[in-house]
Order: sequence, then structure tokens, then C-alpha cells
Amino acid sequence: MKIQRWWLPMAAILLLGIVLAAYPTLQLSVQSVSREKPKFDLDNPPNLTSKSASIRGDTATQTADTVYQQVHSAVVSVYGIDGMGSGMILRANGLLVTNKHLIDNVAAVKVKTSSGEVYDGTVVDFDLQYDLALIKLEGQNLNLPVVRLANSMAVKAGDRIYAIGSPAGKAGTMTTGTFTRVTAHKSLQTSAGLLSPGNSGGPLLNDQGEVIGVNKGILSDRSGLATDVSVVKTLLKRYDRINKINK
Repeated sequence: MKIQRWWLPMAAILLLGIVLAAYPTLQLSVQSVSREKPKFDLDNPPNLTSKSASIRGDTATQTADTVYQQVHSAVVSVYGIDGMGSGMILRANGLLVTNKHLIDNVAAVKVKTSSGEVYDGTVVDFDLQYDLALIKLEGQNLNLPVVRLANSMAVKAGDRIYAIGSPAGKAGTMTTGTFTRVTAHKSLQTSAGLLSPGNSGGPLLNDQGEVIGVNKGILSDRSGLATDVSVVKTLLKRYDRINKINK
């Protein structure tokens, strides 16, 4: 027996009526969305590039200022055989590190702090291979500002780095550049122009104000070289071990 679906035409008519009744509302909704002002005008896009550059510039300036304020008081000028170089205070009792080539074979040097005080210093240990020397300042109950030593592996190629020292005899000068790579013999290479004569013995710093190396030279392409801070840590351990034995 064939079943007649007489209700289908009526259902179709009813559904069509509902759609037609709702059409003005649907049309109004679409028009409202199309009239909504977009967040970005595609014909006049916001200058996001210059804004981002400005933010990066401000951040870089703030970082450099912060690094300088954290470190500069612990950087000293060292008067050696070939003129003035730099150094950094490792311990509040007046133990500092500089370059061996700066003091050559002398046993005593003059050291001037950032506050202008001049001390006599005695060379207490050195590492000729890595061009480092430890100097102990003379004086009782010294309480000098010190640098913080970092893990050099925390820095990677392209990272912003800083140097503080006495380039051209101008004590307390900061320069900025980028880290390039770790070379042979535990040396860190920097971008060209970061170091100048007078930076020898001063700190190479990351953006946390931590020492990642001791500046020591300039290559023919004007890129800089620094001794990895891990060598400084090794030299300090040897110094402590010898002092403990001698006491």
C-alpha cells in the first residue's frame, strides 16, 4: 500500500514562510558587521615597525644604563708598563683581575678606582697562556664594590654585550656591541669597534651586568677578543688553594 506524504508540501511552505520572515533580521545583522569599524584601517595601517623599533631602542638604552650602574664602580684603571689599562674588582678586600701583558713583569702597580682613590697593588698570581693577572690592593678593611662572574655559555651569537674600561685613557667608558663566537683557547670574539686600546683587562658583560670575559685585544678587522670568564674562576681557585696552604 502506497503511503501518501500529504504533509510534505505544507511543511515546505511553512519553512519558507519562516525564512522569509527572518530575512530582514539576517540582513540587518550582516550589515551591522560590515559597518563595524575595523581595528586597523588597511588603507592607512598603523606604523608598527617604527613603534617596535622605538620600544627596542628604549629597552636597549635602559638595559645599558642598568648594566653601567651595576658594574662601573667595580671597574678600575691600572697603570702598567705600556700606559693605562683596565681591571675589575673580584673581591671586596681588593683582589682584582687584569691582563698580564698590561703589567708585563713588574711586581707592583698603581690602581685607581672609579671614586678616584689610588692604591698600590701587588701581583699575586698570573696565567701567561690566557693573559690574566691577579692583583691585591694594599689597605686594611677594604670594602670595595665587586663584579659578578657569569657562565659564558649563557651568551650566544648576536646577543648584545658591553665593555667598560679606559679606552684612550677615558676611565669609566662603556661601549656596546654584539657577541660573535667562542674561538680557540677560550677566547670570546666580539663585533668590530667594541674594544679600543685601554679596554685591556676590563670586563666584557652580558645584559644582566655579569662578566663573561676579560677584554684583551683587537684583531685586524677591529673585532675584539676576551678571555672566557671560566679561566678567571680557575685562576681564583688556584689563588685560594695556594693561600690556604701558605696560612
